[in-house]
Amino acid sequence: MIQDISPLLNKIKEDRDIFQKSRLVDYLIKERKLRIIDLAKKLDFKSSYICHLLRLKKIPDVIVDGYYSKSISSSHIYVMSRLNDVKQMIKLYEKILGENYTVKQTEEAVRDYLYQVKSIGKYINKENIEKLTQKIKEKYPEVEIKIIQTRIKGKVILEIKGSLEESSKEIKKILEKLKE
Repeated sequence: MIQDISPLLNKIKEDRDIFQKSRLVDYLIKERKLRIIDLAKKLDFKSSYICHLLRLKKIPDVIVDGYYSKSISSSHIYVMSRLNDVKQMIKLYEKILGENYTVKQTEEAVRDYLYQVKSIGKYINKENIEKLTQKIKEKYPEVEIKIIQTRIKGKVILEIKGSLEESSKEIKKILEKLKE
């Protein structure tokens, strides 16, 4: 006999305790064999939120205790759950408590742990991106350019449409001009 999961779904929707939600979601996925995407649909949540809840399972007890004692917010915990190393989590938890880290500071610390990149500086403004795009287009009208900048990296993508032969020819032209 298959037991109705509606009470569990309601509990997940109504419960404010993120760790209780995490345990229930974990149970439904592992024991009831629900897929994340199916559970998300039943709950009317995004599947990414279900994944965030599942990541909470790896949070060490000392941090869980900090949450229940209201020493740390759920937002801090969600950000910390991106780390895979328990020692790093505990070290960051101590910084959050000792240095009164905001959620933004916690995000920056996690980014530093994960990518060894500090989030300092400013994004290039649209005007400069447009100038660069225009200069490249003047020299290489056949090239589409896309500039992407995130907190951890910047990309300049040059796209040349056409066959392998045509694109190889254009890439070689660009390389020759760069050598000059």
